Formats: sequence, C-alpha cells, structure tokens
Amino acid sequence: MKHIIVFSLLVVLVSLLASCDNDTVYDEYKKVKSNEWDYNDSIKFEVDIVDTSTHYNLYVNLRHNFYFDWRNVWVKVITEYPNKKTEISNVNLPLSEADGKWYGKCSGDICDLRVGIQQNAIFPQAGKYKFTIIQDMRQNPLPKVMDVGFRVEKYKEGKK
Repeated sequence: MKHIIVFSLLVVLVSLLASCDNDTVYDEYKKVKSNEWDYNDSIKFEVDIVDTSTHYNLYVNLRHNFYFDWRNVWVKVITEYPNKKTEISNVNLPLSEADGKWYGKCSGDICDLRVGIQQNAIFPQAGKYKFTIIQDMRQNPLPKVMDVGFRVEKYKEGKK
C-alpha cells in the first residue's frame, strides 16, 4: 500500500512539473517499428500553430540504445505549410562527443537526446504544419533507434 501512495505522489508531482512548462507548444514521440528505422518508415507530426507573431524553437528528439553504432544521424525533415507548400531540409543530429560520450541523457541502455534544428523560427501562416522525419543514413534499416520525437516551444532569448 505504501508503494502505491508513493507512486501516486510521484505521478502527481511529475504532472505538475510538466504543466509548468508554458513554453511548450508541441512535444510528441513516435515509436520506431522493431527498433529499426527504415527509409520507408517516415515519422509524421502535425502541429497546429495559432500565433504567427511568436518565435519558436524546433527540435528533433531521438531515443536510442546506449550501444548505438554512430556518433550522428542524418535525417530529412519535410515541412508542409498550411497552404501545402513544402520544404525539405537535410539535418545532421549529433549524438556524441569524439570520445563516445553521449550528449543525451542515458539511463541504463536507453539514451534520450533533443537536438535543436531551428532556433527563433517564425511560422508565416496560422494553421496545421506537417513535419515528416526520414532517416537518411547509409545503413538501412538503422538499428537501435527506439523512438523519434518532435518538439516546438516558444523562443526564449539565450535558450538553445
């Protein structure tokens, strides 16, 4: 019974702390099938932007196995605007230092990393923006990738 009460208090505390982040507009992870990211397994996110006067930071989140074989991951990020115009960007997601120390937070065999891909961005139109992330490495499928996420938050001076 004591464990249930402690667990319940932790859930409430985490929920309260998460709700204090008023700058987060969107933050979602999507599972990679069988922890192997194939070229054909594009990860899609849809973000509803209401305020076009605010500036934003955009991030790609990556959850990978501690024994991941690469120091970086190349991805294509396809942005579809509300008017259906699209842009494609090739983005390098650095994962570790030269000595192999992961940039992300690792717990056991799982590492979480948030990489800024655009800072101080402006969305020119209100509406639904679609972001598609495709792995663009030489190896296909790319093993030991568990989840891919996308985050949009309000820009704050000095925050990367």
